[in-house]
Amino acid sequence: MGFLKERTIAKSAEKIKNLIHGVRVIYTDIDGTLLGPGGCLFLTPDKEYTLQTAEAIILTHKCNLDVVMVSGRNKNQLLGDARIMGFKNYIAELGCEIVYNLGEKVILNVGNFQITEGNVFDTIANSKAPEFLLKTFSNRLEYHTPWSVGQECTHLFRGYIDVTEANELLREKGFTDLKIVDNGVINQRGSLKEISEVHAYHLLPRWSDKALGVRKDREIRKLPKNAVIAIGDAPSDVALSSQVGAVFIVKNALGKYSDIGRQILSQENVFLTQDEMGIGWAEVIHFLVENGLIHNP
Repeated sequence: MGFLKERTIAKSAEKIKNLIHGVRVIYTDIDGTLLGPGGCLFLTPDKEYTLQTAEAIILTHKCNLDVVMVSGRNKNQLLGDARIMGFKNYIAELGCEIVYNLGEKVILNVGNFQITEGNVFDTIANSKAPEFLLKTFSNRLEYHTPWSVGQECTHLFRGYIDVTEANELLREKGFTDLKIVDNGVINQRGSLKEISEVHAYHLLPRWSDKALGVRKDREIRKLPKNAVIAIGDAPSDVALSSQVGAVFIVKNALGKYSDIGRQILSQENVFLTQDEMGIGWAEVIHFLVENGLIHNP
């Protein structure tokens, strides 16, 4: 890990303590972060059964920490996850919808995007932008079925494309209110069997993404940066560094993204766990509690 050893929680403990205190909210990615292989809460990265992550979740409840899932999943999918784990609030479809108290209140967070057909998803579909991308990147992009069904704001694809090129093409074609975002490496290949690496992509309003969703939630609830942290496993989680006191990247990210080590080092408030996936997630929770960094009402 080279220089990254200096960014582990153990090596950076004093620095972290200077960045955060009275932590009230934890923004967390789900797959590959909170959950283990296959999206299982009870599996270690080596596929051994464990209660460590579940026990850490219980600890967050006992400490009145608000764990907010931030995901590309839609709000109905996240509702099921939240109910099982006892969470109340979550940010769906890469920041497009902010949900409070299991759906009691939903904030649409798409900036100046003009809805002309049904909902955001329908308006994007009617623009023909998804059709344009699928045609342009034929054999490299397809809908990420069945998870793409039920989206209300974003069009969810899988494949492997150059995001910079795709966004330039969207602008050239006049789709200036949209952007495509890489939401990380996935295992489900669909019909794209010949592609060596498959990512999930979201086509969404250009005023939305994970970081903007977190910023909006902080504004609504008047949460200072030093009272919130984020845990994730991808470049899109490193990008949350501008909106939170500290970001913790679980170690398995190093094996998924060749450049993420450089990205971690480029931000002063991004740190690396010693363990992977849910065990790394639990490591963060125990660090907060053991060092008295959580809010004590």
